[in-house]
Amino acid sequence: MRPLKSLVVVLLLVLSRSVWAEGVMVASPWIREAPPNAPALGGFMVIHNQGDSVRRLVAAESPTFAEVQLHRTVMADGMAKMIHQPTIEIPAHGSQTFAPGGYHLMLMHPKMPLKAGDRVDITLRFEDGEVQQIVFPVQVGAAMAHNPPMEHGMADPMEGHEHH
Repeated sequence: MRPLKSLVVVLLLVLSRSVWAEGVMVASPWIREAPPNAPALGGFMVIHNQGDSVRRLVAAESPTFAEVQLHRTVMADGMAKMIHQPTIEIPAHGSQTFAPGGYHLMLMHPKMPLKAGDRVDITLRFEDGEVQQIVFPVQVGAAMAHNPPMEHGMADPMEGHEHH
């Protein structure tokens, strides 16, 4: 019976490695701390795609926020503008970085004040049906190096967004 048990263990390891090799892995998730009355916060991470085909992040959600959207900050006419993204592609055998000034999760209307050290559960949904539950720690974030003016202003991050 021992050889059969060893074979089962090896088979399970091979199968689990195959699934892992085709999946996505999230690294360095974090949420930028904001004042307690801030209507929105930014969520950041790096998504690595281990597979042979492009993966698409299509949604995110969290019980801590009324809504979570996929966004990208772009420069237009000397102003930083946040644009809603219906999907974000993660290239085959590549990665997509979510960072201040680029792709990010727009975490809208927090249901409670969040401060550095808090942890937030966020669910990521991919086009192929894969779902990942990720814990995002809240951290004090470094300001963007060039601090471009934001089209929507600092008072209301929701104002001025384009939805495509």
